[in-house]
Amino acid sequence: MRSRTRWPAPLGGELDACHAVDVPFVLGNLADPGFAALLGAAPPQHLADSMHATWVAFATTGDPGWPAYREPDRTVRPFGAAPALLHAPREHL
Repeated sequence: MRSRTRWPAPLGGELDACHAVDVPFVLGNLADPGFAALLGAAPPQHLADSMHATWVAFATTGDPGWPAYREPDRTVRPFGAAPALLHAPREHL
């Protein structure tokens, strides 16, 4: 399962969607003061609900709701404002 969040960490705008920013969304810890610097003042609950449901689906069925990450498509599912599947999103790099 390849997923990532597009939630930008508010730490000066330097980190964008940094490593581990997905953890409080997946575990439902948005209100934990320890994550405030990473998540900002109002992280969206609907994003947490979507990420949590996806991880539960993957853990219980092995299917997160999109194709497995394989060549040549390299499908990923970024979590953000609009659900979408991307194919080889870093091909140009």
